[in-house]
Amino acid sequence: MHKAIIVGGGLAGSLTAIYLARRGYDVHVVEKRRDPLQNTVSALEMTNSRAIGVSMTVRGIKAVLRAGIAPQELELCGEPIVGMAFSVGGKYKIRELTPFEGLSPLSLNRLAFQKLLNKHAALHGVKYSFECRCLSVDLEKKSVLVQEDDGGFQHHRGDLIIGADGAHSAVRQSMQSGLRRFEFKQTFFRHGYKTLVLPNAAELGYRKDLLYFFGMDSKGLFAGRAATIPGGSISFAICLPYTGALSLATQDGDAMRAFFNHYFGGLPPTRRKEMLEQFMTLPSNDLVNVRSSTFHYRGNALLLGDAAHATAPFLGQGMNMALEDAYVFATLLDKHADDLDVVLPEFTRQRKVQADAMQDMSIANYEVLSNPSFIFFLRTQYARYMHKKFPSLYPPDMAEKLYFDSIPYDELQQIQQKQNAWYRLGRMN
Repeated sequence: MHKAIIVGGGLAGSLTAIYLARRGYDVHVVEKRRDPLQNTVSALEMTNSRAIGVSMTVRGIKAVLRAGIAPQELELCGEPIVGMAFSVGGKYKIRELTPFEGLSPLSLNRLAFQKLLNKHAALHGVKYSFECRCLSVDLEKKSVLVQEDDGGFQHHRGDLIIGADGAHSAVRQSMQSGLRRFEFKQTFFRHGYKTLVLPNAAELGYRKDLLYFFGMDSKGLFAGRAATIPGGSISFAICLPYTGALSLATQDGDAMRAFFNHYFGGLPPTRRKEMLEQFMTLPSNDLVNVRSSTFHYRGNALLLGDAAHATAPFLGQGMNMALEDAYVFATLLDKHADDLDVVLPEFTRQRKVQADAMQDMSIANYEVLSNPSFIFFLRTQYARYMHKKFPSLYPPDMAEKLYFDSIPYDELQQIQQKQNAWYRLGRMN
């Protein structure tokens, strides 16, 4: 029996654990946070989890269902999405999206989904060590040194080390120091973000089946996203520069009050006040892009999810690609009869191409959203009209492909490039 040590018990780590345990692996997960199934999650952890308001696309849904999780269970963790609403001048322009395979994206309660994965992992015999901090990784001996919640130290050894420990991965750092010619690049976007939550989205006029986008009329000042999460609350991600008169560092309450009054003026004054109070007290989060030249070390260690390819959420694909990583890894184990010396290099070959394409598209989308113009809406309408009129010639709508399909990212990038070429030709004509 193979033994796998997974560093990081978040979404990608837990789904990978389920896939491996279903194959008969002895799986041990090391996680620095508390056990979400024991009702010991701190108030800060719970707020952050429900405030993220991540979107699970069809790509992520398929990866979860293929791990043996019933669709009815997954649906309890989110709200189905049928379209997008863009706020411009206080009014919303709505884009309806059409399902291809009977599956709709979900506006996800991250904490509820995490609990679902942990429940299924436990049912398959996965062992978790919570509140354990990974101190070092020995790639040659395939061992992990952790500090437990009582201050003691423990070595965990296995046949495979998997780094699913996020953008600041300890496993990747070991690969950086232990692998020749390992290239790593970390870049930060000029915006960071804060997450704010308001109760009773329906009462505020927000539809639970739409994703909301803000800042299209801010001339690049900010970008915002909102989605209803189970329980009826709505989660806002407010992206602003790190410094400046209106920024994440702003301490001027009057300036930020004017900001919320201007861009969220349709909300009641008490709700705008609540958003202001949360903004002034909650910490900010970085938007980081992580690229690694390889996702594996021999047949000993593997990176997946944000540890391999963290990206800003401007394409809505970070979590979804991480979940797909787990599924692709499982399919390669099937294909190569669990020969890790073959599986791990093949994983890098396949997923590196997809990660680069996804990150390039995310950066391009960030530039559009942070420097938008009215042309954005005209171009979107033009693209949808042209594909409907000439389906064999003009590429399909990118948003629908991203949310309702699991087409490889490099193929999506080619579609995007074709749209750009057709659009330039259309403007010239």
